[in-house]
Amino acid sequence: MAYCICRIAKLKSGGAIAASEQHTLRTRETPNADLSKENERFIGKHPIYSTMPLAQEVFERIGEQPQKIRSDAVLCVEMMLTASPEYFRPDDEGRAGKWNKDQLEQWKQANYKWLNETYGDKIVRAELHLDESTPHIHAYFVPLDQNNKLNCKSYFGGRQKLREFQDSYAEAMAPLGLERGIKGSRATHTQVKDYYAAVIKGPDESLTPDEIQHQLADRQIVLKKNEDLERTVQSVAQRNEQLTQQLNQQQTQLEHYRQDALSWKDKFQALTTQLRQVPLTQVAHELGLDPDPKDKHKWRNDQSVINITEQKFYDFKEMKGGGGAIDLVMYVEGCKFGEAVHWLKDRFGEAAALETITQQTRQTIEEKPRQPFIPPVQDETCWQSVRDYLTKERMLPAAQIDALHQQGLIYADENQNAVFIRRSLAGETTGASLRGTVGKSNQFKGLAPGTRRSQGWFYDESNHAGPVQQVVLCESAIDAMSYKTLHPAHEKTLYLSTDGAGYVPLEQLRAIPKIAIAFDNDPAGAEMAQRLKQDLPQAQIETPQQKDWNVELQEHWRQLQQQLMQQQQIRQKQERQPERKQDRGISL
Repeated sequence: MAYCICRIAKLKSGGAIAASEQHTLRTRETPNADLSKENERFIGKHPIYSTMPLAQEVFERIGEQPQKIRSDAVLCVEMMLTASPEYFRPDDEGRAGKWNKDQLEQWKQANYKWLNETYGDKIVRAELHLDESTPHIHAYFVPLDQNNKLNCKSYFGGRQKLREFQDSYAEAMAPLGLERGIKGSRATHTQVKDYYAAVIKGPDESLTPDEIQHQLADRQIVLKKNEDLERTVQSVAQRNEQLTQQLNQQQTQLEHYRQDALSWKDKFQALTTQLRQVPLTQVAHELGLDPDPKDKHKWRNDQSVINITEQKFYDFKEMKGGGGAIDLVMYVEGCKFGEAVHWLKDRFGEAAALETITQQTRQTIEEKPRQPFIPPVQDETCWQSVRDYLTKERMLPAAQIDALHQQGLIYADENQNAVFIRRSLAGETTGASLRGTVGKSNQFKGLAPGTRRSQGWFYDESNHAGPVQQVVLCESAIDAMSYKTLHPAHEKTLYLSTDGAGYVPLEQLRAIPKIAIAFDNDPAGAEMAQRLKQDLPQAQIETPQQKDWNVELQEHWRQLQQQLMQQQQIRQKQERQPERKQDRGISL
């Protein structure tokens, strides 16, 4: 079995390139080289006897497009290409320095084609060495990428790139009968210079015939072990393939079993439901109703004639009806829900009563699916009063309130309540919070009918682009807007009302880099903030100096107003002083 072999060495300086060239041109002593044999340069602008330095050729190829070269850049890659000795001398692989001419020529042409088609003019030289034990090629490759920039990583960066390099060379050599080494092998990578020295070194002429025989015997043992190992590897691979097929078959069979189990489970549940669900005809019998001999659907007593069809009933005299055993008991007995359940338990057992409740509840859910939330109707005639409450009494900025009103997030209903629209973090409207504004001491707070409290919140946003970087949690919508006014954001921020001790979307908030817990300055707010911080460790607690953030905002505006009044008084005083001095100057 003959293998194709390729190794690379990265040359990062002109000195490294020159040192490699000294070896390939034999300007440096090479003990195992037979100087009577000539080497061949089959790729390159200059012949092998030219004095043109390799480093100059490399820099000329790089310099065709001006670029700044990093200090650690790979300037050139030396490729050493060869094959197992048995390929070149199949009749006697032990004869160092000998080869089959046809084999050699085919191998050289295959290498020329691969280098030319794969790397093109980036190969500045390729030389075939014939003066050592085994023919081999030194090729010098300038690693320029598609932008004509040095980029060795794009060719040999990482295990995957090196594997692709080996695969490409092996595919090119395959028509010659050469095979690739084992993919994924954990063998240590051999540098070009070390591998070169190991492969092409000549025979040790100082050995005695006995020592040579011993070495040959050892070599035969190693070869035998390698053959045994290859057979073992093939056997293990076949066994693994068989086991994989068996595993796939077992998984397929297991999936069939699972589907059968689910099918039987559904059948069993359906059968159980059918057995436990009490037929209305049995309930009617226990209620004292008698079947009509002329109509199997009608049941009678002195007061009623009730038509029963499956789980539905209808009283033609009273023109009333319903569905399910509980409704029938409530109707005939004139009792409430709880009493009807106890009646069923006494007659048919606890399991039947529970199943009847479950069935009727499920039917009610199916018949009346959840309706989408319908926000309260806006009443624009009441909006000015609500706006005055928010801007004058609560001292929120008029521009902020008007912007939210234009977005439909704050408006007035017919009762002059301030309506704060609640939304999910995805933007879906889920409800509305109401705040009374009529009168001086109106403390009304509530939810609009149909509000899904745990699925949405009132929140305002800062006018920044991009994803949310911070969320501020306040106890009310008015506090959230007050905090926004007191603490303008420098990044995308949500100011969110938790509606007191309401539900908080912890899963979504854990993904937010910054959280500010800004609850009221009271024991309840402090306790709730500490409890929430345990679930949101990245959060910071901020507490207002006043009772809440709106009171703090009002105090902030009062202080500003006092400062402005003081400044105005000082200006007025300064303006009056020159007049007094002038009056004193003209008096007699």
